[in-house]
Amino acid sequence: MTSFRYAIYVSNNKAIADQLRQIAALLQEQKVAFKPAAYRRAAQVIEELPKDVSTYGDEKELKKLPAIGDAIAAKIVEYLKTGEIVFLAKLQRTQGGISPELMDIEDLGPKRVRQIQQELGITTVAELIQAAESGKLRHLPRMSQEMEQKILQNAKRVKERNKRFTRKEIQKDVEHLRKAIAKVKGVERLEVAGSYRREKETVGDIDILVVTKKPEEVSTAISTLSLVRDVVAHGDKKLSFDLKNGLRVDVRFVKKDQWGSALLYFTGSKEHNILMRKVAIKKGLKLSEYGLFKGEKVVASKEEKDIYDALELRFYEPEERGATL
Repeated sequence: MTSFRYAIYVSNNKAIADQLRQIAALLQEQKVAFKPAAYRRAAQVIEELPKDVSTYGDEKELKKLPAIGDAIAAKIVEYLKTGEIVFLAKLQRTQGGISPELMDIEDLGPKRVRQIQQELGITTVAELIQAAESGKLRHLPRMSQEMEQKILQNAKRVKERNKRFTRKEIQKDVEHLRKAIAKVKGVERLEVAGSYRREKETVGDIDILVVTKKPEEVSTAISTLSLVRDVVAHGDKKLSFDLKNGLRVDVRFVKKDQWGSALLYFTGSKEHNILMRKVAIKKGLKLSEYGLFKGEKVVASKEEKDIYDALELRFYEPEERGATL
């Protein structure tokens, strides 16, 4: 019975995530600024929820989830009530549908996805891989053999990005990476966050927080480390790359005085963060990855313990940070 209910939850969350990604793709095609990224981030959050999104309550409660604002919360509730998002239906009528599964492939934009769908009738990653391996993409207009191979590589990595690794199989690489980053000139402080820091048995990706006064230089230096296979995002706020084993790593550059709040946020769990935000709200405060605030004034942010103390909570070790306080 438990596995049956879990399957329903996954199906429900996946359906909403697909709808949000479809909106992102269509807005991206319209060249709408900022919104596509917001919808994609929200889709990821919904897809990764540990239970059915409907159990999180009304719009007010949904907005407490990361990346879920007023508009997206309203659309989630609308879908749960009616099985449809009217905003998406209107976009589809004017622009036509775009496969959200194909939009998951890095560097494959909406125009190219639409071309592949219309010309070859492909809507899934598996179909795209088969077509690329058969050499069918290279014959499309404005397509080359080199582009076909790049699309094929990225399509195969979609499965990698959805894979969860056991802690045991990646621990050696993660610790090697930690030591390598620590030696990079300009790195003042770093920590591996996320489910790895919480000592979960499996992890989907790795978040690493770094304090530095020279984020651009440090980002470039990390991107050249021998463990790095492919860099997918390179900036002074965040560096994303895959390790040679396929594990995705996000290195986030944070300010020294925001270390504690950033580490708390990116360590999670989502449920623990939500509970802490609720405690903060009851005390007339606001908690985010940038700090604990009373109005515009920073109450605590430098260390995790400072935030727990300010909220009059005991310090929870990373492995304790679950769905209860």
